[in-house]
Amino acid sequence: MRSFKAVAVILAFTAGFAYAEASGDDGYQFAHGKAALSKLAATTNVPPADALYRDPSQPIERRIDDLIGYMELREKFAVGTMTAGLSAGGIPRIGLGDFRTPDGPNGPRTEFKEKKPVTYFPAPIAYAACWDKALAYEIGRALGEETRGVYRSDEVPGRMLLGPTVNINRSPLGGRAFENFGEDPVLSGKTAAQYCRGLQSVKVSPCIKHYLLNDQEWCRVVLDVDAPERAVREIYARPFEIAVEEADVWSVMNSYNAVRGKFAANNLALQEMLFGMGFTGSVFADWGGFKAAELSYNAGTTMWTGKTRDWQEIDGWVKRYKEGAFDEARFQDNLRRNLRHAFRIGAFDMDTQADRDEQRRCEESVGSKAHLDLASRTAAESFVLLKNEGSFLPLDRAKVRKVALVGPGADQHYSMIDGRPEPLSGGAAAIVPLAEPTVLEAFVNEFGRENVIFAPGFRYHLRNKPTVPGIVERSPVAAAKEADLVVFCGGTDHDYDQEASGWGYVQNSDKPDIDLKGPQARLIERVAKANPNVVVALNIGSPVTVEPWDGLVKGIVVTWYSGQTGSKALCDMILGRINPSGKLPYTFGRELEDWPCHRMGELCYPGVMTNITEKVPPMAIFAKQYYADGIWVGYRGFDHFGTEPKYPFGFGLSYTEFRLEKGSAPNSAIVRNVGGREGRCVVQCYVAKPDQPDAEMPEKELVDYASVTLKPGESQVVVFTPDAKWRRYWSEKANGWRTAQGPGRVLIGTSSRDLPVSFGL
Repeated sequence: MRSFKAVAVILAFTAGFAYAEASGDDGYQFAHGKAALSKLAATTNVPPADALYRDPSQPIERRIDDLIGYMELREKFAVGTMTAGLSAGGIPRIGLGDFRTPDGPNGPRTEFKEKKPVTYFPAPIAYAACWDKALAYEIGRALGEETRGVYRSDEVPGRMLLGPTVNINRSPLGGRAFENFGEDPVLSGKTAAQYCRGLQSVKVSPCIKHYLLNDQEWCRVVLDVDAPERAVREIYARPFEIAVEEADVWSVMNSYNAVRGKFAANNLALQEMLFGMGFTGSVFADWGGFKAAELSYNAGTTMWTGKTRDWQEIDGWVKRYKEGAFDEARFQDNLRRNLRHAFRIGAFDMDTQADRDEQRRCEESVGSKAHLDLASRTAAESFVLLKNEGSFLPLDRAKVRKVALVGPGADQHYSMIDGRPEPLSGGAAAIVPLAEPTVLEAFVNEFGRENVIFAPGFRYHLRNKPTVPGIVERSPVAAAKEADLVVFCGGTDHDYDQEASGWGYVQNSDKPDIDLKGPQARLIERVAKANPNVVVALNIGSPVTVEPWDGLVKGIVVTWYSGQTGSKALCDMILGRINPSGKLPYTFGRELEDWPCHRMGELCYPGVMTNITEKVPPMAIFAKQYYADGIWVGYRGFDHFGTEPKYPFGFGLSYTEFRLEKGSAPNSAIVRNVGGREGRCVVQCYVAKPDQPDAEMPEKELVDYASVTLKPGESQVVVFTPDAKWRRYWSEKANGWRTAQGPGRVLIGTSSRDLPVSFGL
């Protein structure tokens, strides 16, 4: 895929990546919830018990004003540091409790030593595939409850979840694409906003990331990225802006990479753009990404992460502060942002009865039926049916006797750190699940062991034995000939899709291509020739090509990495108990060059090496990248260059049929279920702005969407409310936002290529 050769510079798991070691027991013993507060009595010079800042009923800004007057200068710096690798807070003298900041886009990631299991939700890309704002809020709230609940009342409280990730899937090869919300800034931003609102509703802070232009894993910590300003504003910064506008999100995380020559943590222009959006929260450096105190702090990065607090080092900062090394206005603003974050998550109020009651409720919620039901609903809503030849699906349970399960995903776990025979793989999305039934287990539970033929063909990883005891592994072709139905379980796994851990140039850090991993395409061809009744279930996090084999199978469904309940949901969908309603959060192309960034040279993707060295200086830049594709990302690029997608953005089939008609109100559509089953319809609203003298406009761009569930024969009117931003664009010439002049159109439909309803803009 890449023509260059480079010396691998891999310093495995430095401070920024040593998640397990950095969160060891010694660091967490600094202060533990109530234990930290109990130290107050033994501490001298304690602020009075009736100080205004101690009163939870007071407005946060008044509490901040009051508290600052009691703080020592070294404490003002300390509040911007971590007490351990993944915990912060912990200043007993002023009553600031310690709190954990675990990873976890699909559940709080507890560390290797702890093995604290939690409900295993589907991957974040599945949240986007639901196109359901209310559901995204529920997911965020549930994950917030589990973050608090998995750490009991006698431990350091969990009050932050490091996510969501809203970087844009400009390429289908990105190693962390499954952690993102797709290729469109509006879908990504609105999904993130509701997810963040859900977390914040239980006083758990999101840390929306990675700000900015961190859209791949290759060289991410030593890469200097540049892009046209219009692309930065309209595409890559836009999800952050929406989250700020709609959720007043409490925290943002820098990216590791440099932007226009300066590392993100040291890039004041980036933070000023963020603050200009109205962002009032704290700015966390990615772990190990804080690049020297003065540089990062003066650039608006408020939290130094990746190392345990060092009071001697802080005293050195105090000395340099008094010498004028720190910008005073920035120092005061950073302090307020960090204190605001602490007050918002209740870090000063952990010993109140209200907080104890909420903590007890959250502890009871971990692994609860309500959370399992929500995980099941998420999986069900996220499944995207791409092909259903001759309405082959759903199948009548009474007519399906034997099922052949073929492919490497039939008996595979995807939770990454799960203690099972597969090699452990890491990254921010790794999780210890309460359970993870495989597809094999789910189908055996449904059909009985005697009616399930297990024939994986090959495996992603070696396994000592199948998850179903006593089942015999068969030949795929022989199994297909014997079965009434073949379910091919394939796609990719987390050897391909995961965070690249290491410093410098990390090899094999993104997907090598858009093919199914290993010999899957050939295996599908073989079993389809033996039995045409094949349904392919794709466990993926980003687009793959289906070209070699899609004409041979009856059905294709994208199931994502679907979590604890996904295997049963697949079985239920095939049998019609679930009506698929998910929509693609990105475009499927036919070949890699269909994506503009892959036809514009190596500088555009993945970037070019600029320096080779055996040592990695802490502020080294080894590679450069320029987003020559500009705003032509995803469906915008397919439209702009006249590339016909295999499956368009927003596409997804159903077991029922919906019809959209123009409503009487402006920007409205009447949605009718004209089929025979209850189903959910995702109604999508796009705008087509007129070209301007200083800017060419996309053929269309998403501005809003709605989720509607209808029984057969029912209808509902969906109305979209215009926003001034519908006409907004970034003018490179004027270096600012401008309003597009002239006639345009509002387009409403069920995918980016099916928009039957139109109004004037």
